[in-house]
Amino acid sequence: MKEVIELLKQSELFAGLPEDKIQQIVTIGSPRVYGAGDMIIAAGDPSDELYIVQEGLVEVLVSSGPAPDVPGAQEMMAVVQLGRGQVFGEMALVDRGARSATVRCVKSDTQLFVIPRDVFWDLCEQDHHIGYVVMRNIARDLSFKLRHRNLPRGA
Repeated sequence: MKEVIELLKQSELFAGLPEDKIQQIVTIGSPRVYGAGDMIIAAGDPSDELYIVQEGLVEVLVSSGPAPDVPGAQEMMAVVQLGRGQVFGEMALVDRGARSATVRCVKSDTQLFVIPRDVFWDLCEQDHHIGYVVMRNIARDLSFKLRHRNLPRGA
């Protein structure tokens, strides 16, 4: 448990939360282990969990268009790899929309710390400070990503 607390303390998603609040978050999550090639989430699936990479490596894939020779299938393109301390699935904390990307495990024995959305929301109802800080951090991250995406090439 101490290792997960230290991991979350270093995560941008939980930046600004004191250790006692992070301890509360750790109590609602659980570890999961995946093997190389395992699909963790698929684009279009319901979003109901947040993931933090404890050990190993995952890759985020998006559709790059129709797959040649396979009617109805999509070509997938890796856009980023995520390692220790990095988070994915955070949009599940904001809305109940479908997953926007597929995430696949790259390394064997990749360990993720998984937080269910509904349980997280229950915790936020009990402790508004946790909800405020996490949502502020999500908003900051999304704002950065939107600004970066809208910058002219080479800027």
